[in-house]
Amino acid sequence: GPLFSILLKNAHATTPSFYDALPIDKGPNLGTNYTLACPFTILAHYHELDWAEQCGVSRHLIRVSAGLEPIETLEQAFAKALDSV
Repeated sequence: GPLFSILLKNAHATTPSFYDALPIDKGPNLGTNYTLACPFTILAHYHELDWAEQCGVSRHLIRVSAGLEPIETLEQAFAKALDSV
């Protein structure tokens, strides 16, 4: 399914509350048919975050693997999380 990344404005301040408020399952995508979100750079490069950012990959990047839920369900989930920031 679709895979996309999110990087919010003022990411250091907004990402934690957005991620915590996002009412979808959290974790890396291992072939599920439901939507998952994860703080990808932190999971993949925890011990080299400064290096990742020097390569243009923000430590505040959120990766989303979209599942088979109705689009309205996902729109509501992301709107709720965006309202929290």
